[in-house]
Amino acid sequence: MALKVYIAGKVSGEPLAQCTMKFGAAQKLIESQGHVAFNPLQLVNDFKMPWHMAMRICLASLASCDAIYALPCSLDSSGALIELQIARMLKIPLFKIEKK
Repeated sequence: MALKVYIAGKVSGEPLAQCTMKFGAAQKLIESQGHVAFNPLQLVNDFKMPWHMAMRICLASLASCDAIYALPCSLDSSGALIELQIARMLKIPLFKIEKK
């Protein structure tokens, strides 16, 4: 069964190209496992949107997901840490990549 997997990671203060690469790679990895990836860059799609408005969009999407995937940069991001905390509170498990 395909899971809906939210990707958490650092966006604010990062170059757009770097964000696109790291979130895109995570999305491809999740989709290669047969799941649906919720990529915050695609959800918001506006780097000029105020942080609090972008977080509202992301948190609403996270709440509808079955799992959350944390990029290594998540620990350096206040937004990602909020997403991970809310995921724990909502009992949304961490997504683990299956080795093929």
